[in-house]
Amino acid sequence: MFTIELLPAAHGDAIWIEYGAASRPHRILIDGGPAPTYEAGLRRRILALPEPKRKFELMVVTHIDADHIDGSLILLQELDALKVGIDELWFNGWTQLPDVSTAPTSYAPLQGEFLGGLIEVKKLHGVWNKSFDHRAVAVPDPGPLPPPLPSIDLPGGAVLTLLGPTMADLRRLRSRWTAAIRDFSPGDTKEALGRLAERREYRPPALPAAFGPPEYGDDRSPANGSTIACVLDYKGVSVLLAGDAHARSLADSLKRLADQRSVARLRFDAVKLPHHGSMSNISENWLQWVDCQCWLISTNGAVFNHPDLQTAELLAKRYPEPALLCNYSNIAAQLDKRALGRWTTTGPDLGTAAGLRLSL
Repeated sequence: MFTIELLPAAHGDAIWIEYGAASRPHRILIDGGPAPTYEAGLRRRILALPEPKRKFELMVVTHIDADHIDGSLILLQELDALKVGIDELWFNGWTQLPDVSTAPTSYAPLQGEFLGGLIEVKKLHGVWNKSFDHRAVAVPDPGPLPPPLPSIDLPGGAVLTLLGPTMADLRRLRSRWTAAIRDFSPGDTKEALGRLAERREYRPPALPAAFGPPEYGDDRSPANGSTIACVLDYKGVSVLLAGDAHARSLADSLKRLADQRSVARLRFDAVKLPHHGSMSNISENWLQWVDCQCWLISTNGAVFNHPDLQTAELLAKRYPEPALLCNYSNIAAQLDKRALGRWTTTGPDLGTAAGLRLSL
């Protein structure tokens, strides 16, 4: 048994994966979506489980953007109340970012500070990036003879192969760890938690400045570049979970993985499109290493108007009638209207408004 659910998370990601025996499945949670969707999305899904079964073998917070991290912040605050267990948690916070001489020394993004503080106070430090000896979840920088990409064996026979970020991506993030706070030091758990207690709501980041027409693969956001992206394999099923990864990083890592596995293209049963289907995170360069017909889109189109039609068009150019699976009905309807036979579209099946469950 292998299932992947795109929970209703507005313009963000909250991905629930189960594999193994149906009676006692193993669970992975990737991101928690933005704060306003937490109660009806992730929290509702957790409460649907009996208390003794509320456990994740792995929880991954891919990066610090609000539409990925904020729901995770709320979940960690009520772990005890919901009786949720976490065997391992992956998140690259301030303490995992490689030091650079030009890095700011007095401020960091609030959400990253909040999550790091919660990990400490909830006594999750022992499971924080445990498979990486509590250091950064990252792949070695590319080079003339790059080492193999890290593969982590999970309980029940699943394997996660890490595609990103690289240490260079994390160095860039640290050098741009800006804008949210200016008056306390990164890693100050007490101060971060004090400010978290005062915070009543989260809002999406402001729209990025537009300096010209968008192009395929042109995302350069340091936060998106720091995304934890990976391949999950279980008993012949393979899924690419791309977070908000940069196109150029995906291209580099997918090529490395194809070379490592001695294949011309990597076969995936499903690909979670990066950055909610933005054309800025897809390119011919990384698609050339992928063989897949099933593409998952997690967004309701709010805030940034994702997905881009150009993304679907590029997929249709490379693959015969690719299947686009959406967790919101309005996005499915928009894409279906523009398909013209070039792709097929499937809408939500976890209720009439939102949520998608795919069994592989």
